[in-house]
Amino acid sequence: MERTDAYDLVDRLPRGPARVAAWNAYACQTYADKLVAACRVSGRTRPDTALLVRDLSALVLVWLDCAEGADAPRDLPFPHWHTPDRSWEQLVGMRETLEALRTYVAFDLAQTGGDEAELRVIDESLETVSSLWIRRPPPELRAGIGGALRNGLDAVYALGQRLAAPH
Repeated sequence: MERTDAYDLVDRLPRGPARVAAWNAYACQTYADKLVAACRVSGRTRPDTALLVRDLSALVLVWLDCAEGADAPRDLPFPHWHTPDRSWEQLVGMRETLEALRTYVAFDLAQTGGDEAELRVIDESLETVSSLWIRRPPPELRAGIGGALRNGLDAVYALGQRLAAPH
């Protein structure tokens, strides 16, 4: 059987465990792709970025297998770096991921007649990031931006999982 693309699969599955797994694959694939794109623009890839992209790509395969019927752990968290200081490219990739995933869940929420208040934590994270966003921020500011992005990514990942589950 040919491997299904994470971007396509999530929308084709009915709400339930397989769609939750497909959402997880979608979110991880989006994050990996956004990080790679941000590094491509600058022409630099830090080793920790390459490792996270590798980990995300491995998770995509795990979640796709689960969505296609294989068993997978249900409690794999959305991956993050182990230190708070992010490079500019990493912050750009994180922000673009959060914006893309927020768009997806907002559309899904509207389709299901959900309450837009569920987007509040995600939107607050994006507002914090916007208020701190400057080109070449010092390490302290990068840590604050990275923390807000991490909170937003965790919130959007969890909301996407909840929306993919049966209502």
